[in-house]
Amino acid sequence: MANSDLYLDYHGFMLPKASHSEESLRYFENFQVKDDDVFAVTYPKSGTTWMQEILPLLLNGGDLTPVETIPNWDRVPWLEEIRAALVLDKAPSPRAIVSHIQYHLMPPSFFKSKAKVIYVTRNPKML
Repeated sequence: MANSDLYLDYHGFMLPKASHSEESLRYFENFQVKDDDVFAVTYPKSGTTWMQEILPLLLNGGDLTPVETIPNWDRVPWLEEIRAALVLDKAPSPRAIVSHIQYHLMPPSFFKSKAKVIYVTRNPKML
């Protein structure tokens, strides 16, 4: 199977078609960021899932209910993935969002907002 059957090329990033589509990337590009949104922008394999677990606790005063009842991909969705359009437009503020997309490719509304960003990377010495 060729890479083009499995992946979308988005500005040089190979994104799996299983969780990304042309439509989801258009949603990403046109996404309206709110001033109280919180983004966890992560380097791959640096703790994204951990951030999806801890952000709802921080934003909800330590209430475990969302963590225990809502899957992490719905309580802190990936902005560039297919599920984002299903979840984010209905999500209450403040919305917690994760992404691997680089800063310069974020939606234009991101740069005009006061959204908070937590950037997570990993120590390359620890590989």
